Amino acid sequence: MFDVALLFIIAFGGGIIAIIGFFVILARRISEPKKALQQRIGHLEEEVWKLKNQK
Repeated sequence: MFDVALLFIIAFGGGIIAIIGFFVILARRISEPKKALQQRIGHLEEEVWKLKNQK
């Protein structure tokens, strides 16, 4: 009986770790486009600043 309970506890812990890992990966994929967009905005702001200072 102890063996079955031990396997259940290990399986339950592994399931929780898998769910947490899934949500971490999902959060990273959601935040990646924001980082790329912020970089593009930064480059565009630099270009606008350069164009304004050329006149």
